Amino acid sequence: MKMKILICDDKQTEAEKTERAIGSWAEPDILFEEKLKDVLSAFLDSVSDFLKGSEDVESMFDEYDILIIDNNLTELHLDGARLTAEAIIGYLRAFSDAPYIVSLNKNPHVDFDLRYLFGDYQSLADLALRTEHLSNRRLRDGKTEGEFAPWYWPRFADAADRRRKQIEFIEEYFGTSVWDALDFPIEAEKYLSLRAKSPLASNNNNVREASFKVFFDSSRVLPLAEKERLEELAAEQVDLAKRAIHHISAYEVDRWLRRDVLGAQDVLIDLPHLLAQMPFLLGSDAEKLDCWNGVLAAKEPPFGLDEQLFEEHLTSPARFGHDMWVPGPCFWWPRLKSDPALTELFFDAIGNWPDAVFCEDVSRFVSIKDAEKRPEEFEAEIEGSWIRRYIVNLRDYSYSPRSRILGSIS
Repeated sequence: MKMKILICDDKQTEAEKTERAIGSWAEPDILFEEKLKDVLSAFLDSVSDFLKGSEDVESMFDEYDILIIDNNLTELHLDGARLTAEAIIGYLRAFSDAPYIVSLNKNPHVDFDLRYLFGDYQSLADLALRTEHLSNRRLRDGKTEGEFAPWYWPRFADAADRRRKQIEFIEEYFGTSVWDALDFPIEAEKYLSLRAKSPLASNNNNVREASFKVFFDSSRVLPLAEKERLEELAAEQVDLAKRAIHHISAYEVDRWLRRDVLGAQDVLIDLPHLLAQMPFLLGSDAEKLDCWNGVLAAKEPPFGLDEQLFEEHLTSPARFGHDMWVPGPCFWWPRLKSDPALTELFFDAIGNWPDAVFCEDVSRFVSIKDAEKRPEEFEAEIEGSWIRRYIVNLRDYSYSPRSRILGSIS
């Protein structure tokens, strides 16, 4: 069944352009000009009335898997300040059941984020894209053959489903320790960056004691007064208020894990970065670059890795057991790093491994001797031990900020 996508734009021509960019892999509905103005006005008025004490919020957005909202909505001429996607995303996230929100053309001259490998970290959307990106197969089916396909981009169908499961998780564990609910190993504490620890310590809590509520408390998705009103209504057992808090918290936890925990690859590590550290996990296939890239496309354990090594070292408790929070298989790096058998295998491994690096902009391992796609090194703005990563730096795409590119690998 095709995903249900809603495109929102203040201009009909732009909405139709976005619809064409998506192509045949989905059948989006489009909402534009006066109709969009009317729908948004009714929704925002309904939210305002709910916060003042009315019973519910009327939302036509609930039936959609993904909302794609053009950032510039000024031609709707709604009352108040200049209208942008960022101004309404918080309300859509809290008071509708649409799980995943994309902001379009907020940074129309940027294709790839060299800072956090996350996308626009200032956006309240789940992902900020340009219209042209919507035709990219990485978003459609997760595949890539070396074209522009940032590793931090999701597969849309997976992202929407994962968010629904994240919300269910938060509903069940909202008052529980984040550390316990996500099964963080005790040794992970010393590997977490100060930025990653920040939300867990926001209320002077021990990072291992903080509950998921701290993510709602520190969220900037809604103004403070409206967050406080939601808490009042939730205390009165108003279901919609509780759901709104869980929606916001799920978004914030997902953002934290992807940007500050997984992004650093020091606590949680995903398959390509693990393989870059431990090529011997491929067993006899470690000499074949195609097998390295085969790991990235594999969907089931052992994900192209040596089956015996996977079973002995990469299953529980080394594997992160909550897949709804990560875009692919992830592992607890502190446990793998302290595994004496893996350390011994690393030093004993003898093989002609490819001189290849994982390039974040094409989601592929690329040989440093590749004449056409020679990898370049850059320094990300990530707190951790692995701030230097690699890109192909494709022509016709904008990488920002370019000052972080260090140049070709010699």
